[in-house]
Amino acid sequence: MQPVDVFIAFLIIWVFFIVLMVVTSIFLRAPYVPTPMKVTRKMVKFADFKGNEVVYDLGAGDARLLIESKRSHPNITARGFELSPPVWLVGKILIWKSRLSVSLQMKNFFHQDVSDADCIFLYLMPGAMKTLQKKFEKELKPGTKVISHAFKFPGREAVKSMPVPWLQGEKELLLYTW
Repeated sequence: MQPVDVFIAFLIIWVFFIVLMVVTSIFLRAPYVPTPMKVTRKMVKFADFKGNEVVYDLGAGDARLLIESKRSHPNITARGFELSPPVWLVGKILIWKSRLSVSLQMKNFFHQDVSDADCIFLYLMPGAMKTLQKKFEKELKPGTKVISHAFKFPGREAVKSMPVPWLQGEKELLLYTW
């Protein structure tokens, strides 16, 4: 095979993968918008882990928050859920590459038990936040931290916030406790 043929084959596969990601985002009504690494690191610091927590990322995308959390605090249990197959696959590859013990399952997080969580990371749309609030009221133990990037729980006050860069302005990290 000629180098040009390899490049064209790679390009076709890459375009197919991107189209598949877009189509699944439309079907799932949840776009894949990765958290910038600078914000990811701030979210992990904002969580103020002690080192042995059970940490979830709901809508974990490429698992970067879980990987960074586990890298910073090796004794935590890092679990995530992602429903988009191509995004889940990217996450699995990044976890494998990191050589860290991180669990990423291709499941709908609305139907998963998170009652053992000490901390939950979110970067989800307002509709999902409203539904999760009801789920958390039923499932989470007192003191569970929930850290949201940019989106608020309706009618609930964050106990702490921190500005983070976003495009040409700022958004907030919001810390809620249950």
